[in-house]
Amino acid sequence: MSIHTGLRATHRLTRAGFELSPQRGHGASLAWLIVVLLAGAAGLGAGYLQWGQAASNGPALAAALQGQQQLQQRLEQARLALGLAEARGHELERQIDALNQRLQQSQDELTFFRKTREGKR
Repeated sequence: MSIHTGLRATHRLTRAGFELSPQRGHGASLAWLIVVLLAGAAGLGAGYLQWGQAASNGPALAAALQGQQQLQQRLEQARLALGLAEARGHELERQIDALNQRLQQSQDELTFFRKTREGKR
């Protein structure tokens, strides 16, 4: 085998034009362009509708936000009132315990005085 024969075959292969895929017609490109444009138009239309709804609901949203702020203020006032009520409850329990202790001491003293009086008779 000669080396020149191999070189000629390789040389012929590199000069030959190969087509890897058939060329598409302009119809497919045009179809994709139309699909992309329709999708963009649909997106813009949906955005416009949402913007229009948001603009028409502006006063309602403002009123809802104001109502929410009022509810938050009421909630804070209720929490404060609850905290005060709990503090009062704890203080009253402390006072009741102190009164019960004084009552027990008074009863013990009364019992002592009665026993001492009976003892003198």
